[in-house]
Amino acid sequence: MRINLDRFIAKHLTTPAGFGGRVVSFFMNRQNRPLYEEAIRVMALANGENILDIGCGNGYVLNIIAKRYNGTFTGIDISESIINAAKKRNEKYIANGTMTLACQDLRTMDFADSTFSKAYTINTVYFWDSLDSTMNEIKRVLKPGGIFINTLYSNETLSRFSFTKHGYKRYTQEQLIKAGIDAGFEVEVVPILKENAFCYLYRKQGDSL
Repeated sequence: MRINLDRFIAKHLTTPAGFGGRVVSFFMNRQNRPLYEEAIRVMALANGENILDIGCGNGYVLNIIAKRYNGTFTGIDISESIINAAKKRNEKYIANGTMTLACQDLRTMDFADSTFSKAYTINTVYFWDSLDSTMNEIKRVLKPGGIFINTLYSNETLSRFSFTKHGYKRYTQEQLIKAGIDAGFEVEVVPILKENAFCYLYRKQGDSL
């Protein structure tokens, strides 16, 4: 029974769908709220920025940010059903034209070059098939001087959760840094939550925003 529950949780964290996806997302949002707050702090957001949430899930973090800052917000996720949940949560911001949510694959994003001032993802890198191609695609959609924040739990912390045995990749710090450098980013690693998690800050080289 425990194995089946772990597989269920892992499945809906990888590709959230239907009622199960909504339930898992609800509990993960509650558990991960301190991680979200730290990621928002590291991003150092300002009014007027064009922000991309990669793997936005049910739009929980975007909702927090949209309540605090004036800007333009975009969220993408590979799950159509979870995007629908995100749209319901953020109806106000979609209606006033400050937020757009879409079902997209982050490896082939449907955005013009140099669109976003900042992008972030939280707890999605475990499900990436390729660091190199994904990092290059993220760099493409960032403006010169733009920043991408990749927030994740340490591999040691992940090992405390039994469901992470199913479908979770455990990239090393060296791999995450190298992928950013190879893509042409400047890379900084910011420990958070007493080093139980990290924010990898990738800055696209070019004139500052």
